[in-house]
Amino acid sequence: MRQLVLPGDRSGDARFALDAKTSRYLLKVLRLGRGDAFPAIDGEGHAYSCTIEEDAPGAAVIALSPIAGSVLPASATSEAAAESAGFPRIALIQCLPKGPKLDLIIRQAVEAGVEAVFPLQTRYCVVRERGEKEIADKLERRRAIVREALQQSGSAVRTRILPASTMATLPAALASEGFAPEASLCLMFHERPLAEKSLHEYCAGEPRPTALLIGPEGGFAPEETEAFAAMGFRAVHFDGAILRTETAALYAIAAVKTILMERASWTASK
Repeated sequence: MRQLVLPGDRSGDARFALDAKTSRYLLKVLRLGRGDAFPAIDGEGHAYSCTIEEDAPGAAVIALSPIAGSVLPASATSEAAAESAGFPRIALIQCLPKGPKLDLIIRQAVEAGVEAVFPLQTRYCVVRERGEKEIADKLERRRAIVREALQQSGSAVRTRILPASTMATLPAALASEGFAPEASLCLMFHERPLAEKSLHEYCAGEPRPTALLIGPEGGFAPEETEAFAAMGFRAVHFDGAILRTETAALYAIAAVKTILMERASWTASK
């Protein structure tokens, strides 16, 4: 564990009682005890230095010492904080893949510092999420994956996972999280050579929130490609082998994040 993820907003607490599962994890798995210190973040992105005050099995209590100026990029309102901290604001729109692939994609997105993940259901997605209970259950499971990845990686960006969207609901979902298509750089990674510019050319200019769209195993239907273009998505194509959807997600995140973080050292040219 690189950091503990605490539920909710703990900025007003000097002490916090951990639940039985977390207590056992700290005391039995990590073998920490009274007086031991470790880092933590809460659900609102505040960072803390924590010390175990009580180490009763299943009922540990920790003291919280806030780290000044530590609110991490976590929402649309934190855009200035994200930029001042040097974090490019990146969202991943991932079309639903088969099997457990999305779990891996979410973990990798957290480790790579992605701010928000939007699962998306498109025409060629084999997976279909229907019904409020199924959607709610899967969302809670994915949030647990995010918490685990944040704890294990120590990422400085508090990744959010959203309920699965459709083509119709995606623009509103993006806008609600600070990635409105009209105000963001929206990139659609496509297996066909449809790109009008290089990735560096797309990323040039003033920093903007950046949304990356990755298709499912079957790719995008022609009408979907047109619809995304109408939303404001710009096609990106990497020469070479066609990547698996889970490989394409990490590849795209790494490429875009590197370009954005090194923006001051390069100039786009034709």
